[in-house]
Amino acid sequence: MTLGALYRCLLDRLDAPLGLRVGIHFEERTSIVVEDAASGNEPTRIEQRTFDADLTVRDGQVVGATLTAGAVGAETLVVRIAEFDGASRYSIAGEGFGVLGVRPDLFDLDAFGVRLDGVPVIDAVIDQETPDGSGRIVVDAEIESKSFARLLRAFGGGDSENPELPLLSHSAVLSASSDVTLDYWWSLLGLDEVDGRPARHNVVVCHVHASFAPPTDADARVAPIAANPELPMLDDLDAVWERARQRRAGA
Repeated sequence: MTLGALYRCLLDRLDAPLGLRVGIHFEERTSIVVEDAASGNEPTRIEQRTFDADLTVRDGQVVGATLTAGAVGAETLVVRIAEFDGASRYSIAGEGFGVLGVRPDLFDLDAFGVRLDGVPVIDAVIDQETPDGSGRIVVDAEIESKSFARLLRAFGGGDSENPELPLLSHSAVLSASSDVTLDYWWSLLGLDEVDGRPARHNVVVCHVHASFAPPTDADARVAPIAANPELPMLDDLDAVWERARQRRAGA
């Protein structure tokens, strides 16, 4: 049994002939705990960041996306990507659409399933919210740490055998009703030392929520997207993010 097999069993329940609406939410919170702090003191949070992707997928290809990146102390960045008439377009903060030179590799639904196939599940607890079968199915999957580290690379594509910091805890839950969701949480611990003695713990807590649902009527309609000739043509998605950061800095 793999996480991929559980994911496909739930995904097969969806009636989505026109494609899928895929939502991905990532959140990371970093805090520190000083080793000699008084008992009961709250840790000092030093960083919080989020990333959201709202994707429309047809025939296995992303045809539209809204990408949002946020962090404590910084203005949120929002960019849009769209496909029309065989060409890619980008938009930043409502300035219209410019030409994107390379179609961005945002999310591959089949490759995502293959990644999940590489995550064995030791055990799974399946629950249903109502006994008549009309409620949401919830699957709590038990995954050993090495396999869970492979799950962390399902969105990132890294090849390292272990995360940068050791895993403290982790969990993975799938559920299905009118949509299918995959939620997984993990925490990491880094230890700073001074003169060989523990000085503080750096605790990183992360959460990914991925949802899959049939597209709305608005998603199913393809509206013409004209490129604004006053906007520069950008090579790739990295260039779009850089332009968004520059616009934020100049605001």
